[in-house]
Amino acid sequence: MAKSKKTESQLASLLSELRTLTERISVAEAGDDARAINKARVGLEQVTSQLRNVTTKLDPILRPESIFDPSDPNTSGRVVALTLVAQTKHPLAKIPQFYGAGVYAIYYKGDFAPYAQLKGRDHPIYVGKADPDNQSAKEAVSQGTKLSARLNEHARSIRKAVTTLDINDFECRFLIVQTGFQKSAEDYLINFFKPIWNSETKICFGLGKHGDSSETRVNKRSPWDTMHPGREWADATAENQKSPETIVEQIGAHLTMYRPYTDIHEIFERFTEDMHQLDSDRFYTPAHGVVELEVADAAPASKTTP
Repeated sequence: MAKSKKTESQLASLLSELRTLTERISVAEAGDDARAINKARVGLEQVTSQLRNVTTKLDPILRPESIFDPSDPNTSGRVVALTLVAQTKHPLAKIPQFYGAGVYAIYYKGDFAPYAQLKGRDHPIYVGKADPDNQSAKEAVSQGTKLSARLNEHARSIRKAVTTLDINDFECRFLIVQTGFQKSAEDYLINFFKPIWNSETKICFGLGKHGDSSETRVNKRSPWDTMHPGREWADATAENQKSPETIVEQIGAHLTMYRPYTDIHEIFERFTEDMHQLDSDRFYTPAHGVVELEVADAAPASKTTP
């Protein structure tokens, strides 16, 4: 205790001297020598920085290692993605024209054998975004009808694949989003669900391709068109990127490795795990380093019967 009081007394004495010196510096004549003035200014800035560091080290209050920023694109993308999943499902075959851009998810509930693991589960077969007509749009009308147009474009492609797919076996969720947030939300959705129709998964991609002449393009037929023939421009191409057998094998392996989510409760549980990883609840003090807060018991203690 004596040592602590001695240290405190020494700091108090030094602080008194510093105050006196600071007052003297503040009233000192700077003179006319520009180089000398600049040298003095730089020296004062260095001393000020040193004093700031000393002040910080004397602060005993814990400081968080990170701060949650809702405006961060990665964070906002997660929130938009979860909000999409909370929306009502609609038949993909009956999407009217409406204003707005944003994100969407398409679900399959049919009997096409390679997709059997998706049937009855709340796991999309495809997710995507629709960018607004006007990148500075602040409301839905200015965004144009991009979101409904994109969903109906996909519906037209599915309707043409009559030998393998039935449009009535598809449902969708969609969310009209403030301009600028759709890309980060799409990125998170793709990473979260890893849908087999998305190009990023590299399995059965090609739904979003637009028709063009087989004579003017060098691309082979996409895996989606190989599995689901019917689009005239794709059928005109003779060679597949991958064989149907390879695609089916890759779908099975993928859905075994990344088991489809059963329902929204399972999705929300995984989402909360992801959100917790954004901020690890770790604190520190400049003098003593990292300090972890005590964690509460996961389950309440059981009551004993008297």
